[in-house]
Amino acid sequence: MLKLITPARFHDGTLMEVRKSLVTVFGPLLYLLIAAALAALLAYPVFELSGSEDISLYRTLVSRGGQALLIVGVYPLMKWLGLNRETFGWSRRFPGQWLTGFVLGAIMLGLHVLALIGLGVREFIWPGLAPVEFLTLLGKVLAVGFGVALLEESIFRGALLGIAWHLSGPVRAVLVSSFYFAALHFIGTKWSTELALIGWDTGFRMALDGFSHLSLAPPDAFLGLFVAGLMLASLRVLIPASLGLCMGMHAGWVFIIKLAKALTLLNFQSPYLYLVSGYDYFVGYLSSAWLMLLLLMFLAVFSHVHPPASGSRRR
Repeated sequence: MLKLITPARFHDGTLMEVRKSLVTVFGPLLYLLIAAALAALLAYPVFELSGSEDISLYRTLVSRGGQALLIVGVYPLMKWLGLNRETFGWSRRFPGQWLTGFVLGAIMLGLHVLALIGLGVREFIWPGLAPVEFLTLLGKVLAVGFGVALLEESIFRGALLGIAWHLSGPVRAVLVSSFYFAALHFIGTKWSTELALIGWDTGFRMALDGFSHLSLAPPDAFLGLFVAGLMLASLRVLIPASLGLCMGMHAGWVFIIKLAKALTLLNFQSPYLYLVSGYDYFVGYLSSAWLMLLLLMFLAVFSHVHPPASGSRRR
């Protein structure tokens, strides 16, 4: 029997969609603030127990503690929402996905770095490393890439995108997760104080100072990271069980950037210096254009291989 959509039902449905949209957009911010507040609260007793006199340890406890709490809170949050591992994007083929993603990510950013060298923005140098030293360097940057990708992809393309997709659909999930991915890179602080003035409020001061840097984010760097987020999030949406692929690709990016930092120098006299941001002198307008081009090519190929189903006939 056909159900009539009454004004009351329409109103309730609209309100529900508005609530879901608000939770999708502002829920991650609330979750981030709660994690930061808990990390700031716990940092003081941990610092006191450590007996350290280095204020940088306090900053590490606040920043790394906040990141750890973001990860720790993911599982109970997804359980509370009734979401499963498929929503998170895990696959039994994780090792193969990671390796494939790593190779693709290394090629993407490798070509970008070669373009920067060709344009004279960066210059190749050989620091005279012995084979053992070079292998050690490769091991270090690979470990950093794996760790960064594991942390950030679990949060952004795993939990955040999965929950946002469940609440508001894939398009909004891609945009929201990409925005927060870019924003989180600019939360950081070097705020300091005298050792005698450290107290329960110190962690909160550090956290507030870290969040205040968001307004100073360079537009070119923010754009570059946002487009990188779009690439990874789009991949995750089009191939739902592809978190391993996203992690590998992200690790490949970090691997190339860290390796290039050790093997190239920035040319401050280059007329094309504006193509990279002062944030790290790798991401910027050029990386945004390059990744956007690759994303459009990927979408075109994917739509050709997996064409949308034709609509049902009218009766």
